[in-house]
Amino acid sequence: MDCKGICNEDGFTFTWVFENFRYCGRKNGVCISSPTFANGINDPIYFSLELYPKGFDIKSKDFISFYLYSHRSNISEIVCNIDFQLSFIAVDASVLVSKRLQVNDFKSGQRWGFEEFVKREEVCKIRKKDYLPGDVLTARCRIWDLNERIARNGHWFARSRTVLQRGSFLWNIEKFSSFQESKFSTNESMMTLKFFPIRVENSKTLIHVEVCAQDPKLQFSTFRIYLVGSSGHRVECLNDEFTFTEMIRTALFTLTISKEEVMKKGNLYLQNDVLQLCCEYDITFYLHPFKLIEKICWGCPSIQEESVNEDSLKSTKMPLVSTKALRENLGSLYKENLLCDTELKTKTGSFPAHKNILSARSLVFRKMFTSDMKEKSTDSVDMEDLDDDTVQRMLLYIYTATMPNLLWDSACNLYAAADKYEILSLKSDCSSFLKDNISSDNVLDLFILADKYQDEDLKSSMKEFLLYHRGFFKTSEWKFFMKTNLQLAADLMCLVLNE
Repeated sequence: MDCKGICNEDGFTFTWVFENFRYCGRKNGVCISSPTFANGINDPIYFSLELYPKGFDIKSKDFISFYLYSHRSNISEIVCNIDFQLSFIAVDASVLVSKRLQVNDFKSGQRWGFEEFVKREEVCKIRKKDYLPGDVLTARCRIWDLNERIARNGHWFARSRTVLQRGSFLWNIEKFSSFQESKFSTNESMMTLKFFPIRVENSKTLIHVEVCAQDPKLQFSTFRIYLVGSSGHRVECLNDEFTFTEMIRTALFTLTISKEEVMKKGNLYLQNDVLQLCCEYDITFYLHPFKLIEKICWGCPSIQEESVNEDSLKSTKMPLVSTKALRENLGSLYKENLLCDTELKTKTGSFPAHKNILSARSLVFRKMFTSDMKEKSTDSVDMEDLDDDTVQRMLLYIYTATMPNLLWDSACNLYAAADKYEILSLKSDCSSFLKDNISSDNVLDLFILADKYQDEDLKSSMKEFLLYHRGFFKTSEWKFFMKTNLQLAADLMCLVLNE
């Protein structure tokens, strides 16, 4: 997160970014905790943030509960006069919801905060694109006047991610017109799926899917199922999620299309009475639900101690001030939607913009608005292949050349969008971010991206990482990747071994 605004205010700030938030799958009364942070001066006092995604107790089950927790330490057992503010933050660093509390005698080992911080439905459904862009929640805590032990303008930053395992498979249901049941077992037998028809009123036959968790560690999963047409196109017929417990290990879903509707469109979906389904799933496990990815230590990363002399100040002061003013002015033009003459449309949102600015930053937009294409006459651009978060981030970069709160998945999506619309500087900046943040958790995702866009520079960085982390080829992630992406796995091995 860009912390310039934060650093202009007195007080200590901790920003916690949590990726894949909706996959954390916590039950009522169970929390997720941030990494521990301290105020960073003599006799530091240690804190952490606690989020209860499904409420602290039964009374708050429809809310997200949010607390500040003071860890026990070797210093005073009592911390007096803590004035703190808890907030959820948007992509542009604006505050979505915020509550403030002053507590006397904040003892170590205690938590203070809000059982009903914000309704979970508000975050996860009603304003999901604001609170969870790219399924990322950004939480912030500010603390003031901690018995004068607190340092001013201090900033800690931490990032956590729900650990996911993704997979997909094709499922052929033979003799569909008369089928009674069809079963499938995923790789390594983590779960089994069963399809079966149920006849209901008005002569409709619903298609049910029963998912049974075979792995006792399996905690939470989302499922997406598509009908695969004869031409290869896909139609979504299920997008749902389920949390498994020790007692409940089976989930039941219903497709949005009936057997009769499939039969009516047999020329599209049935070849020789075989229905092909594409199934995708994302799963989490109890033992490793989430982990810390990155922690930036005490201090504001936007402030650097540099050696400058009077001449360098004279030569750089005006250009820097002018650049900042230009960025702020264009940013204001974007945020206030002044004099917009086109809009970018996704499946769920519409974003006003200016043709001349888009054209100046993108060769593709320039061609759209200056040639005889529909975008010139309709004053809109369809972007149904992009999500709202990616379009918002792309526009913010186009107007201000900034990428606040950039995370791995956001960078991958932005990279793809920048390639499609030929925003070369954005693609380069995303590439730099990806190369700087390669880890064992994402190296395979990076290879898929690099292979798709034939980016040799990304492949080179990934190869260098694997040369120094050969133990990765012994991990379960690599074994799973070999089973589901055999050709890509072979290409990757060749890339590394040929070094």
